[in-house]
Amino acid sequence: MTDRHILFAMPIYDMVEPKTMLEVARLVRREDTTFMPVMGSPIDVVRNGIVKMFLENPDYTHLFMLDSDVVPGEGVLDYMLACDWPMAAGVVPICCQNAIVTNIVIKVVDGKEARFMTGWSKEQEPFIVEAAGTGCVLYRREVFETIPWPWYRWVEEAEGRVGEDIFFSRKAAGYGYTYKVHPQALCDHYKKFPMLEIVRAFEGRKPLADDTGKVETGSTL
Repeated sequence: MTDRHILFAMPIYDMVEPKTMLEVARLVRREDTTFMPVMGSPIDVVRNGIVKMFLENPDYTHLFMLDSDVVPGEGVLDYMLACDWPMAAGVVPICCQNAIVTNIVIKVVDGKEARFMTGWSKEQEPFIVEAAGTGCVLYRREVFETIPWPWYRWVEEAEGRVGEDIFFSRKAAGYGYTYKVHPQALCDHYKKFPMLEIVRAFEGRKPLADDTGKVETGSTL
């Protein structure tokens, strides 16, 4: 037995991928987990609402958020718990400026993000990153008890829009919190893409990643 009690929350905008539900069915069998699907939009409002519900129940020790189009691989939650860190993130493939990368921002140099596509597999141990998308994330209670509302927010800047996940990463860093990623916490991600853009990417017009497994997206963190 454990004193750990995880709130497993899933923000749902439209529908849940069938493969996601199969993994959810396995995760909700855990004795340390309570599942809560949350419908609604916009996503920053939904995520803030989830955190408020999490904090209202003092029995919850961790918050695990999984997007409804993300399929966690085997053992993802346990890998994230093994990071033994206030904030942990799973590795989720995403499409960013016509390149297939991941939700993991390794570093920011001159306003440009360096993101992993395949390079994370070279890591053997959990590693700290500058920011992470929130498709598959795990938090200890202390994070939201320390960082004040709003935790998530879409904002407009001169360089363009900043998503609610990057907003939170920035804010958390100001309070001394960073994400840690376990190289085995791998997820799949179901999205609709323009096929011609993918073909052009593989033709080399828009590289997927360099030899290190990283690609600069040009976004500002």
